[in-house]
Amino acid sequence: MSKRNTLFGTIATVVSGVALTGPVKADEAERFYASASIGAGSLSSATLTFSDGVNTSTANGKYEASFAGGGAIGYRFDNGWNLEGELMYRRNELDPVSLAGLGDFDGGDFASLGFGLNALYRFNIGSSGKLQGYAGPGIVYFQEIDIDFDNGDQQEISFESDDTAWQFKLGGRYDFSERWFVDAAATYLMASGVRMELPADPAQTIESDYDHLTLSFGVGWRF
Repeated sequence: MSKRNTLFGTIATVVSGVALTGPVKADEAERFYASASIGAGSLSSATLTFSDGVNTSTANGKYEASFAGGGAIGYRFDNGWNLEGELMYRRNELDPVSLAGLGDFDGGDFASLGFGLNALYRFNIGSSGKLQGYAGPGIVYFQEIDIDFDNGDQQEISFESDDTAWQFKLGGRYDFSERWFVDAAATYLMASGVRMELPADPAQTIESDYDHLTLSFGVGWRF
């Protein structure tokens, strides 16, 4: 079974569990909220395809778990749903790689800055009402996604673009006061065939999938 099929199977199990758990109380006040989060992200290995406009070459890109962070502003409806706008920066260090026609590199990084829109369904965990789980899908627009190749003292080579992706979030929030809460979440983001260009010569491109798992912890405030 492929990794993506396994992921979709897990998501289906979670959604089924949410449906059986039951929503939050209907008389819960509707309210805006804002949160900030920080965490770490794992980027799946993927084939890097370089083209100079005539010839192509490939290599396997491997990455280290690295920084992720951002924030969100959302609205909590009294029917159990949240609609949330999110800004997230992700950056992963690239292991040494060699691409024929481009060069041999000691490393680099693959990074993105994305604006997301998420539809999250809340459900109570326990009877106190202070702890809630949530799950739901989202769509992300990458304002910029870029991969940089670095080789010591030589000039860095950077390819960049914009693109879109899908994501699925699963997490929990604990209310430690009437307005303040803490949040922990896992987010899986998927973008296939992202094509990035060399700004000085758009005929030169790098293409790669961008499948990212982010684990984050945050603090939020309702207003």
